[in-house]
Amino acid sequence: MDLSKYAALFVTESREHLKACNSSLLEWEKEPAAVEPVDRLFRSIHTIKGMAATMGYTGLAQLAHRIENLLDGLRQSRLQADPSIFQLLFRAVDTLGKSVDAAAAGADELPDAPLLAELDSAAGTDAPAVAPAPVPATATPTRRVTDAPRFRPIQVGIRPGAVMKGARAALVLRRAERLGSVSAVRPPVAEFERDDFDGRFSFRLQTRSPEADIVTALRSVGEVDTLEILESAAPGSEVRPEAIRQIRVDLRRLDLLMKQVGELVVAKNRLGALASESRNPVLMEVSERIGRLVSAMQGEVIASRMTPVGDVFERFPRLVRDLSRDLGKQIRFDMEGEEIELDRSILDDIGEPLVHLIRNAADHGIEGPADRVAAGKSAEGRILISAARERNTVAIRVADDGRGIDREKILAKARQEGAAPETDALSDDLLIRVLARPGFSTARQVSGVSGRGVGVDVAMTRVRALGGTLEVRTELGKGTTFLIRVPLTLAIVRALLTEAGGERYAVPLAYVAETVEFDRASVTALRDREALVVRDRVIPTVHLRDLVASRSSSVSTRRPTVILELGERRTALVVDALVGQQDIVVEPFDAPRGLPPFVGGATILADGAPALILDAAALL
Repeated sequence: MDLSKYAALFVTESREHLKACNSSLLEWEKEPAAVEPVDRLFRSIHTIKGMAATMGYTGLAQLAHRIENLLDGLRQSRLQADPSIFQLLFRAVDTLGKSVDAAAAGADELPDAPLLAELDSAAGTDAPAVAPAPVPATATPTRRVTDAPRFRPIQVGIRPGAVMKGARAALVLRRAERLGSVSAVRPPVAEFERDDFDGRFSFRLQTRSPEADIVTALRSVGEVDTLEILESAAPGSEVRPEAIRQIRVDLRRLDLLMKQVGELVVAKNRLGALASESRNPVLMEVSERIGRLVSAMQGEVIASRMTPVGDVFERFPRLVRDLSRDLGKQIRFDMEGEEIELDRSILDDIGEPLVHLIRNAADHGIEGPADRVAAGKSAEGRILISAARERNTVAIRVADDGRGIDREKILAKARQEGAAPETDALSDDLLIRVLARPGFSTARQVSGVSGRGVGVDVAMTRVRALGGTLEVRTELGKGTTFLIRVPLTLAIVRALLTEAGGERYAVPLAYVAETVEFDRASVTALRDREALVVRDRVIPTVHLRDLVASRSSSVSTRRPTVILELGERRTALVVDALVGQQDIVVEPFDAPRGLPPFVGGATILADGAPALILDAAALL
């Protein structure tokens, strides 16, 4: 019985408990007299120790046991929590996290002897207590031979509160295999890995060993709650598996499933176009039915990939805690909207830009305690990260109540570097463009936190690659807010098909507010630029034909216009024609050199022809 397949599950479960450890430590550090955080921390460490012992990771189990000793002293009030104790526990949890990955990779060693000594010293243990080592896989009781092998139906129940019940069950079968031949395992071993496996299973053991030896061998695994050896029964009649409610799925399988659904969407669109051309009622009916089925499947696959942004946010409280300690600042970190969901592929890539923005806020935004008090603020600064749903996009804000960005200083540095726009003042749009220039920084010296001019640049590059936008709002002396907007999903999007210069272009509907008609009578000027008056609002125009065609030909003075909206910003995109709406699959492609910046991707239309996808953020 190979336990290696449980290694990935062990790592996943352990990481969840490590996140809980960090959350509990942060809460406990703020209120050292609180009881619940230390209890939660103890439970998480104890669970990791139990899982490590189950998997045979003795070095990891030893470290968790040493942390438990210290926590037990703190829970019993034999020890007093102080800043040095908290810092030691943070270090221990970090080391525990590294040891989890190392053990799962096959390098289970007793970690960091100096750290273990510090834990023992802080816990006041003269001779460090050793966590009971799991029974070696080769250890079995001495087998006493009876007259002839017998088939023994056996039912086992793992203790309800045990961790990694599947791994414990697999260990029981491994012990049984050393006593004889195992068969008729119910439920099948593959179902041991399911989240809803309750630890109850049965099997048939053909062995000469007496009942007492079987009981001793199987209970040596630990966490065995019930064990019953029955009289011979028909194979397969012992225990019936329960209905499956939830399972873990490798993200790579979901990615592959999404690609296949994307191919189905392309085929569905093509079939719909052919059915319409044929006017065959039977073909049209089949096409409509297939379209409904594919759309339903598409929705289910996308829903299965949606993940709360809290999965990314929860790593930031610890980041801010360490930054405030390193920078000598007092910073409170708050989170809002953790339940908002994003496609997992976008969520995985949004973490790095947010880290850069948070580090910049802590280093450049939040002032030191003395400076804040002198400015009439509280000594403690605040960083807030929040998420909110806006139509078909998600808006993520990183806001601080610090010193704000000095636009004049930024403009002076930009002029010094020859990168200044031709203006006497920086608007928010110009400010973000300057800040996002590679290598641009106003920091006088490089620190371990920031100062190399890559933070906003990296954030902008990564966000634009996700089809999103990055904006900034700042007020000197009051603080700065960076706003990231990203689509809910990238793989399949609903788009408005337009035409200009004889070619078709797709505009994601997430950014389309409305469509109107371009009428020369409604044209005005806005800062020396053509604009369109739509219901008393002046909106700057962009003529798609001028962007994509080498030369313009005579066109009608009244043309369709797509009003693009992103936050509070609007642009009127003037096109030659509106073709219709369609679900499109965003095809990954390497952009050729010289491709205009307003092109965000490519797709295949229903008639099989390729089309470019417009980047609404670039047009805005």
